[in-house]
Amino acid sequence: MVNFFRWLIGFVQFRFEGGFADGFINECRSGALALRDVRFDSGVLTGKCAAYQYLEMCRVAKRHGGRVHIIRKQGVVFPFLKIKNRLGLFVGAVCFAVIISFLSGFVWNIEIVGNERIKDIEIAEFLNSNGLSRGVWWDSVDKDRIENLMMASFEDCAWVHINESGTTARVEINETKKQPRVVDAKGFYNLRATDDGIIVKATVYDGWQVAKKGDAVTKGDLLISGVYDSEKKKGNQFAHARGEYIARVRAPFKTVVSRTQKRKSYTDEDEYKTLLFYGLKIPLYIGAKNLNSADMEESVEYLEINGNEIPIGTSTVALRRYTVTDYTLNDRELTALCKSEIDKKIKSDFSDCEVISDNIKIALGADSAEIKGTVTVLKDIGVEKRVKIKNNRK
Repeated sequence: MVNFFRWLIGFVQFRFEGGFADGFINECRSGALALRDVRFDSGVLTGKCAAYQYLEMCRVAKRHGGRVHIIRKQGVVFPFLKIKNRLGLFVGAVCFAVIISFLSGFVWNIEIVGNERIKDIEIAEFLNSNGLSRGVWWDSVDKDRIENLMMASFEDCAWVHINESGTTARVEINETKKQPRVVDAKGFYNLRATDDGIIVKATVYDGWQVAKKGDAVTKGDLLISGVYDSEKKKGNQFAHARGEYIARVRAPFKTVVSRTQKRKSYTDEDEYKTLLFYGLKIPLYIGAKNLNSADMEESVEYLEINGNEIPIGTSTVALRRYTVTDYTLNDRELTALCKSEIDKKIKSDFSDCEVISDNIKIALGADSAEIKGTVTVLKDIGVEKRVKIKNNRK
C-alpha cells in the first residue's frame, strides 16, 4: 500500500555529486525531506525522494557545493506534467467527464423481456405515449404510473417492473396464464344449428344427442338436447348441452365490382433527413414537408455501442407523390379484379371455416360486374341456447 501511494504521488531517483555529502544528508533530514534507499559509492550519493520535494532538495545540494541529477522518474503524476501548459487538453478532459456523467442520466436503450402474447411493438408504442422512450431524462420517467397503467391496459399483463440498468430501461413483464373456459353452472342449454347443412362430424360432450353424422339439418334444429325424459327417474332431467357439430354448409356469395376505378400515378419522390439527438429532432432540410397526395415511408437508424443502440441517429422520410385519376377497366382487367375480390372476400367471410369448393359466376355489365354463387365450407354450426323452464304452481 505504501509503494502504491508513492507511485500515486510520484518519486524520483537522484544522484548527488561534487559536494559535501554528509552535510547534504543531514540538512535534508533536519528539513523533513524524506530520503530513502540512500547509498554512497565511489564518491557518488544516490537515493530516492518524493517528486514534490525534488526542487527543495536541489537548493539544499547547491548550498553544500554539489548538484543533483535525476536518474529515473516514476509515478502517475509525470505524464500530466508534460501537458501542464496545454489548457485545452485539460479542459477537454474535464468536459468529456462532465458530458459522460450528464448523458448517463438519459435512457439510451429499452429492453423488453418476458412477453409472449403481447407484441413488442404494442409495448413500445404504449411506453412512448406515456413518456418512456430513447432520449428521455431518467428523472422525468414516472415508473410507478407507467407500470400501473400498463397492467390496466393489457389484459394479458399480470405485473410489470421497469428497472434502471445504467442507461438501459429494462421492462420485465409477467403475463397472465390463460384460464380454461368455465361453463355457466346456472341454467340449462340446448345445442341448436346456426345454418342449413349436412353433418359430417358429431361430438357430444354433455347432454342427449338428437342429430347424428349424415343427418341434414336446417337453421334452428335441435342438435343436442339439455332436457331428457327419463324412464328410470321421475320427471325431466336437465343438463348443459355441449358439443361440436361440423357440417357441410353451402353459403350464398354475392358482391358487385365497379368498372370505374381510382388509379395512382406517381410523379416524383423526395427524401427528408432529420438528425435525432437524445429526443431532439433537428431537420437537415429547408422548408416544410408536403404530405398531401403522397405515400410516406420512414426509416430510422441509430448509432450502436457494443451492440446497444444509443439515441443518436438519423430519420429518413421518403415521400412518393402521386395524382389520382379515374380509369375505366376493360373486360379483361375487370375480370381479373373480380377474381382478386373473390379471393379477398372468401378469406374475410369464411376465415373460421374450411373452404371445400365454390361455384361463383361473374356477369360483366356496362358499368360494373356482378358476382354471384355459393361457397361450400365445413363449419361448426352448434350454438348454445338457454332452456327456459316455467314453474307451474297450483
